[in-house]
This record gives sequence, C-alpha cells and structure tokens, in this order.
Amino acid sequence: MTSGTDAVPGDALADVDYLSRSANRVAILDALADGPATRRELAERTDVSRATLDRIVNEFEERGWAKRQADGEYAATAAGTHVVREFRPFVESVAAVNRLGEAVGWLPTDELDIGLHEFSDATVRRPVNDDPVEAVEYMTDLLRESDEFRTLNHLIPPGTFERALHDQVLSGDLTVEAVTTREVVDHLRRTPDRRERWRDLVEAGVSIFYRDPPIPCNLMLFDELVLIKRSDTGPIDDSYGVPIVSESEAVLSWAHDLIDEHRTDAVRVDAGALAEAGAASGEQ
Repeated sequence: MTSGTDAVPGDALADVDYLSRSANRVAILDALADGPATRRELAERTDVSRATLDRIVNEFEERGWAKRQADGEYAATAAGTHVVREFRPFVESVAAVNRLGEAVGWLPTDELDIGLHEFSDATVRRPVNDDPVEAVEYMTDLLRESDEFRTLNHLIPPGTFERALHDQVLSGDLTVEAVTTREVVDHLRRTPDRRERWRDLVEAGVSIFYRDPPIPCNLMLFDELVLIKRSDTGPIDDSYGVPIVSESEAVLSWAHDLIDEHRTDAVRVDAGALAEAGAASGEQ
C-alpha cells in the first residue's frame, strides 16, 4: 500500500516541476514534437532567444526528450512527445478550473466523458448587478439568432424566453428539441397560457420529452454555443442568471451526446397530452 507521500513518483514530479517553471520549455518541446527543425528554425517558431533556446535544447537532450539527427535538425523523442502532449491538457484543465471557479461544480462529473481541458475557452457569464433578467434577455437574443435549439433541463422556461421560442418556431426559423422532467411538463399543462403555447409548439414539430429525475445539469445548445447552468436548487441568479458558456467543438459534441442519452428512455409528449388536465402522458 502506498502512502500519501510516495503515491506519486518523485522523479515524475521533478520533471513536471522542471517543465512547468518555464513557458519557453513548453513552447520549444511542443515545437520539437510538431516536427524536426534546426535550432535557428526553432528560435523563429517559438520567438525564444537563441541563447535560451540552446540551453533548453541541451537540457532536453540530457533528459532524453530531444535528439539531434544526422542532418543537424532536432526532434522530440517519443518520450518528449508524450510528455508535452500529456502536459498541455493538464495545464489547460487547471486553467479551466481557475477560470470557472466555483462554477466548475456545475459540471456533471459522473456524466463528463471529456477532459476539463476541453473547457479551456469556457467563461462564466455573470449579469451586471446580479440581475437575472439580463441573463434571460441574453438567452432570448441567442434564441432569436439560432436555427436549432436543444436542451436538457429541469427549469421552467422564463415567459419572455418561452414566447420568443414560440414565435421563432411558428415562423419556421427554429427547430427545437427538449428533454425535461415530468414536473416541468405538468406545470406547463396546469398553466393555461403555457399549455396553449406548448401545444402549438408540439403541433408545429417541436419534440419535447419528459423523464424522471435526476437530470444531471441544465444544458442549452444554441446552434454551436453551449450553456450550462447549475443543477442543484440555488438562488435565482445562479439557476437562471449565471451560465457557463463554451464554443468548444468537444464540449458541443459531448452536450449533444448527453441529450441523446437522456432522450433514449424518455417519454415523448404529444399535443393531446398537453390539452388534457391529468398527469403528463405521451408515447414512447
């Protein structure tokens, strides 16, 4: 059994420490992993001074991360290539954690089959003066500019957003697919204005599904833009007003897959179910 002090090999930590203490080292090793180059070409690629570059390349040779080839060019060894390819995602993951702060806890850990480094572009969009109305307006504007909207969530849609969605669908400018909970569908059915609006939407081709909780996160896809909101019960500024925003292709693909997964065993709601007054019903 290993203890807390010897669970991680010290020599590996030393290598991580060595590489992490200089952005120049990372840039040069990355460049070497991209393909062979002379020292002059490396200096041009990385914008590192020749004296600094020569010292670092020599250190890489001593560590077995780079080697000089017969033609005088330098290239990363297999070891050097693996080190830098694994190192960059780790650094980007730490950067994502730092950027998201407490919001990183909104990501559904058990459902997250991509690395945190894929969220390196993500931001937390907090409204000015913590006004949740601003976030609703932001999402509504996104909706009006989108061709496709998909969502997996357990939130009652704000009225302004819902009305815009209704108008965009009925004008033929938007396709919609929603996976939500039985409770949300029951709420829509119990509210006359909402019931009529959602019956119009279903008759116009909107696909709405319900399933029993838990739904792992509140996820909204506006074309290629992904919004993630906290899933636990919290203040309105968190539940409605503060999304994580990402345009990463990997995050978008993961989000589509997560919606597909939770749609698989969900119940599809038909227009007739929205016109009745009992519990939500539909067809598989």
